[in-house]
Amino acid sequence: MIPSTCTIIIPCTNDAEHLRGLLPRLQEVLHELKNSSEILVATNTDTKDNTISVAQQYGVRTVAASEPGYGSALLAAFSACDTDYIITMDPDYSHHPAFLKYLFQMRHEADIIIASRHTPGGHSETPRYRRWTSCLLNIFLGKALALPIHDLTSGYRLYRRSAIAQLNLRHSTYAILPEILVKAWSEGFKAYEIPFHYLPHPEHKRKAHVRSIQVALDYLGVLKEMWKVRNSIESADYDWRGFDSRIPLQKWWQRKRYRIILEFIGNRLRVLDAGCGSTQILDAAPQAIGMDIKLRKLRFVRRPGRMLSNASVFALPFRDAAFEVVVCSEVIEHIPEDPVILDELLRVLEPGGSLILGTPDYGSWQWPFIEKLYGFFQRGGYADEHITHYTRASLLDSLQKRGLEILETQWICSAEMIVHARKPSK
Repeated sequence: MIPSTCTIIIPCTNDAEHLRGLLPRLQEVLHELKNSSEILVATNTDTKDNTISVAQQYGVRTVAASEPGYGSALLAAFSACDTDYIITMDPDYSHHPAFLKYLFQMRHEADIIIASRHTPGGHSETPRYRRWTSCLLNIFLGKALALPIHDLTSGYRLYRRSAIAQLNLRHSTYAILPEILVKAWSEGFKAYEIPFHYLPHPEHKRKAHVRSIQVALDYLGVLKEMWKVRNSIESADYDWRGFDSRIPLQKWWQRKRYRIILEFIGNRLRVLDAGCGSTQILDAAPQAIGMDIKLRKLRFVRRPGRMLSNASVFALPFRDAAFEVVVCSEVIEHIPEDPVILDELLRVLEPGGSLILGTPDYGSWQWPFIEKLYGFFQRGGYADEHITHYTRASLLDSLQKRGLEILETQWICSAEMIVHARKPSK
């Protein structure tokens, strides 16, 4: 049963006749489910027929966007909702109203549930050329945007409202559909697909054909913008994707760092990864607590049973001597130099415990050179993010002044240093 915490949004443009067919059936489905969920019809300035009056005849609430376009109607409806969940569907009965119960039953699986035509088991009962065009377009978008989603263009979805409320959505066309997924994924929210059979009404074939061409152009028109969002270092899964990067050097570098850190951790159980980001080290060291100041990164790496903490290295929320190993990799160069950082890392480390500290070495020529190349080929990457420049000499001096014993230093391309140090035993 769907409780009254769900709003069903129907974006419309001159869809009065469609609503006459859909609304009574949708209301019947909701009545059979014994729920009081709200239906909201959203129009835009392209609407010239009596869509609003038809909706009102069925006692359905309406909202009108002040601009043209599908996306405008959707945004106006989002702003008018205060329920926990939102389901969006088309008015032409191509989205069967009975299917919404499947969407809602899956609401705990992810923040966005997609009725997918292209996931295994899904289908689109459209002419072959349209079916293949849609399939190829979605494959292209998924690969270009590094999203593990088969159907980025389906409009039949369930959203957790608290998730989409955090997204800065702006597109007024059908491009809002991939925009939502890209920005949600980049904020660490998850999407889940369930197989769906898309069955367009026969009398709407010509309209659907014209729309499909325009929709494809809308999607391709925002591809560059969405690519920048996905490849920003702020994207929740930026570090995680580096492990399997399409760039061979980045992939090798990430895996080299991963192996060095795991070797230093060994088989010890009480481990803190301070500033973990979305690293895959947490997958290889499931005993570790992941801590990061950026909630989106933690949102992405959440797993059942995984221990995560949203906090700052300037004030670690752990008791003294809580850990056998403290890892802080590729963090200290991103924040102002402050003795509090090392003091806090050492405070939570037990006597005789291991501190694993990784950062670029600005005392060599290799890292500054790589950084310039990185900035040229990967704009928006880490090249401009390093505000504190450590050298091997300055870092080791800071550690030794605190009484740490330097056990080993390993390098990646003589550019990134990973120091393994031991805190003095009492």
